[in-house]
Order: sequence, then C-alpha cells, then structure tokens
Amino acid sequence: MGEMVVSKLSASYGSGRQRPVLALDQVSFRWREGESIAVMGSSGSGKSTLARLLLGLERPSAGTIRLDGVDLASLSAGAWRPYRRIVQGVFQDASGTLNPRFSAYRNMEEALLNLTDMTGRERRREIEGLMERFNLERQMLKVPVRSLSGGQQRRLSLLRALSVRPRYLVLDEVLSGLDRVSCDAVLETLADYRTGFGCSYLLITHDAYSAYRLADSCLLLEQGRLAGRAVKRPETLQAL
Repeated sequence: MGEMVVSKLSASYGSGRQRPVLALDQVSFRWREGESIAVMGSSGSGKSTLARLLLGLERPSAGTIRLDGVDLASLSAGAWRPYRRIVQGVFQDASGTLNPRFSAYRNMEEALLNLTDMTGRERRREIEGLMERFNLERQMLKVPVRSLSGGQQRRLSLLRALSVRPRYLVLDEVLSGLDRVSCDAVLETLADYRTGFGCSYLLITHDAYSAYRLADSCLLLEQGRLAGRAVKRPETLQAL
C-alpha cells in the first residue's frame, strides 16, 4: 500500500528587503493510502500553504514530500504532470479550476481529456455517474459555469477532481459556507466514494464536526508548526 511522507516541510514568503514570513516550519507526518486526515488550525496557521505544497502549486523552502518514494517537492512543473491524476485538489474558490465560459459538462470532460485515456462514451458515463452520486440534475451539465451559484461551482469542482479517480484528494475548506444539509450531503458522498474507490482525503477545515465525520485522524497546526495529532476525535487533541 502506498503512502505520502511529509518530512520537515517548511515554506516562507517574502524576498529582497522584506523580512521572510515563515508559513510552515518543519512539518512532518505520514498520509497512508486509504487514510483520511483532517487539518485544523486558526487562520494564518499554514493550512492552505500545506495544501498548495502537497499539490505542487508551490515549492517548499525546505523538506520533502515523498509519494511512493518519489520526492514531489523537487519535481519541475512538467515532471509533476503524471502525478496530477494521482493527487488532486479542490479549493473553496472554484474559479481557479473552472472556466466560467464553458458548460459544466465541458469543464468536467476537460480533466478527463487531459489526464485519462477514456473514450467519449466512457467520459460521459463517468460524468453522469458522478452527477447521480451527488444527487445533481443532469440538466446542470448544459449550463455555463458562470450561471451556477457559488455552492454549485464548488460541488462541480469536486466532481471534476473525483472524475479522474485520484488516490489522494486535498480538500481546502470545500465545506466552508455550506448549510448543514449541504455539508452532510457532501460528506456522505465523499465517504461513499472513499468506500467505492479507496480515495484518501486530506480535509482542511475549521469545523470539528466535519473533521470527525470524514477523517480517521486530525492534525492541529499552530503558527506553521504541527502542534498535535489525534485519532478520530479532534476535541481530544494531545500534544505530540
């Protein structure tokens, strides 16, 4: 079974005359395939920086991110391409991954075209199957993304990531702003998808309820450092 091993990961911002700001400081943990982890902490604790590093969107100042022995942190943008299907991410703001001019269907199909060798029929079957899992009307697939609500765009972005069947999925505040009914629906779908396809989640959230529902364990970040890890119940976090 595979795993992602994060070792002494650090990231700082600022250059020239600016005093560097340390966003992450020597963070280490293991993310085993089949395991789901919640990452909690106050604003500015380094949660989103961690997400972007794990997805190859930023490079660390120090440390390694090894996936099945390969250090992702050292890869160029081109060398990252084969891993895009293995490690996917979804952010609270879906505008970075969706083209507002395209229909919902075209946005989803674009990921499958770029990262899989599925035929047109297989792509349609996968997309419509995910719409059914999330209890979304197929009619929505014809609608331009710019006409969808923010919540609908976020769910579409999630479906787009799941469509390529990643082994690891980073979820950065994807439940933020959703009402409890919508939140529960997304959590149930993610749990069902994990059971069916073995996808592992790293859920960045402020919500202990969501963390408890989805994750096997919880990491607590404080000012860029890993302050604790708990199994199952975030409220029982203990110092490492």
